[in-house]
Amino acid sequence: MDDNNTLITNKRNYGIDCLRIVSMIMVAVLHVVGLGGVLSALESSPIWYNIVWLIRVAAYCAVDCYALISGYVGVFAKYKYCNYIVLWLNVAFYSIGITLISKIVVPDEVGMNKIISSFFPVFTNEYWYFTSYTVLFLFIPLLNQCLISLSKRKLQVF
Repeated sequence: MDDNNTLITNKRNYGIDCLRIVSMIMVAVLHVVGLGGVLSALESSPIWYNIVWLIRVAAYCAVDCYALISGYVGVFAKYKYCNYIVLWLNVAFYSIGITLISKIVVPDEVGMNKIISSFFPVFTNEYWYFTSYTVLFLFIPLLNQCLISLSKRKLQVF
């Protein structure tokens, strides 16, 4: 058995699962602190501003961790392009749904442009991570094949 095949296992890796949960929480923290306006609301309180800013900085690695986890668990997974369609439908469903709810709750804040862009989350860069993942998704089979075929030494050098 070569070194690359030792990654294949049917057992659940609870450490990876825990890191995924922590990463998701940290992404939520990033959104609340940054986009939610917590950081800008604390500008008048230097101590709390610095504490929240440090929390935000500590959470920056969450997106990278989540991407690394996806690659780690997906390198030997069966790859299907149709999975992207399911993922896109999920993103579009939530994008459209949240935008329509926002239109009902705060009608003055959500214009027709926002409603139209919610139908095209990739093309309008509505969600930067999903837009980036869309490009990466096309290259996943090639990247996985490279990872599987390279020796452990070449992977370390790479």
